[in-house]
Amino acid sequence: MSLEIWVAASVGLVAFTTYLTHNRTGLPRVGKAGPIGIILTAFKSITSFEDLLEEGLNKYGGKAFVVPTMAGSLVIVGVDNVEEVKNSDDSIINQPLSVVESLQLTHTMNSRQQALPYQAVVTRTDITRAIGSFIPEVLDETRLSMSETFAPKAGEKSATIPLFHTMTHLIARISNRAMLGTTLCRNKTFLHDVIRFAETVVLYGQLLSWFPKILRSPIYFLVSSKYGGPREPTKAIVPHLKALIAEKEQGLESSKTIADFLLNHAPPEEIANPELLAMRILNLNFGSIHTSSIFGSHALFHLATLSEAELDGIRHEIIEALESEGGYNKLSLSKMRKLDSTLREVGRFYALGLVGLNRVLVKPAVLEDGTIVPSGYKITIPLKAIHFDPSVYPEPEKFDCFRFSKLREMEESDVKHGFTTVEKNFVPFGLGRHACPGRFFASMELKVMLAHMLLNYDVSLPDGAKEAPKAMRFNTGVMPDVKAYLVITPRVGQMGQDL
Repeated sequence: MSLEIWVAASVGLVAFTTYLTHNRTGLPRVGKAGPIGIILTAFKSITSFEDLLEEGLNKYGGKAFVVPTMAGSLVIVGVDNVEEVKNSDDSIINQPLSVVESLQLTHTMNSRQQALPYQAVVTRTDITRAIGSFIPEVLDETRLSMSETFAPKAGEKSATIPLFHTMTHLIARISNRAMLGTTLCRNKTFLHDVIRFAETVVLYGQLLSWFPKILRSPIYFLVSSKYGGPREPTKAIVPHLKALIAEKEQGLESSKTIADFLLNHAPPEEIANPELLAMRILNLNFGSIHTSSIFGSHALFHLATLSEAELDGIRHEIIEALESEGGYNKLSLSKMRKLDSTLREVGRFYALGLVGLNRVLVKPAVLEDGTIVPSGYKITIPLKAIHFDPSVYPEPEKFDCFRFSKLREMEESDVKHGFTTVEKNFVPFGLGRHACPGRFFASMELKVMLAHMLLNYDVSLPDGAKEAPKAMRFNTGVMPDVKAYLVITPRVGQMGQDL
């Protein structure tokens, strides 16, 4: 079969599947009328989901409506349903199933990730409690990796880097210092492979959801064998885990890494089969690399638009925090309010997508206005209606690095407007029992990285640009411009001042 015939057959199959799974909720939908309209709207959702979302919000206000997508009908519900979604015990409005569906975990990882999600328990308990002990290692790897990555070429004063690509590599290396230790985190082959895995999970998850379930496994096998997939990074992780297991069985003390915490919670069948345990490491790598590289890139693009006086104000606050608390630790990081504010503003302005609080209905659900949505459908809430509410966030269309640090000064609260604080008006990390457990580690890592970077380097946009590059959209996702660059210039006489 020629490539052209294969592509045509695939498109036809996807279109047919899309029509079979189209809206039967009885709710209004966006897009053109008729079966062909459903299919064309679903194709349009790949690149123009935001336009379809705006169309529905303008037509139906806060009422529920449907957006046809390549993965089936997506029910958009109003913000007055936030509390109902937050308080759901998963018996009707289910969150784990939404994760399984969106990432196609059965194929991209394995079915154990949600059937027995102990990696989330480890993240919420052991890792969060141990954050203070990870700070020195994260700082050490930050210093070393940035000195290598940001070194200007001979005869040049600055390094111009593709920011998002660079951030994924830095995050992967620094995260794996805490996750697996120095040997693997500095192994270039492993980093290359684990980044490819992390970068392709969301992409492959979306791709697989377009096809009938019976075809998803062979399709993933084919595409992941060419690019991404768990096979290559697992080759490096498994021997490391076997060594840790052997040390534990002999009663030997090892440095406490995240892998050690996972071992303490792993069921016997995963200890006996380290390849299963390796998938937990890959799961955590995906979460760390995907989320932190997005937040860190957005933050740096906007920090680079600030005036020198504003950047010096941030630097002054960082230095004061380090001096008052004796270096990098949990207390000093908590005093870096302007960095924290910048990261929270990234969460408000961009989040990780156009919609959030995604759920799957396992039973029919009654919305706040009495609307009934049948079981089997995915529901979600438009984040712009929450994060751009002018009654909550004045001038919401303006990105303000200091929005939340100013609020913290006015209200004298270090918790209410913090980066990791989730509440009904700030939901990039979810809400309630399903709020992202890794946000505390991510906050620590990003603050250490950004603080060290600002103290030791000047950051600017190429050609004197004063506006951050426009974010990219794909399906419901929002990403930094992956082709945009940042200029990094060592601060003469300032290098190492955070030692």
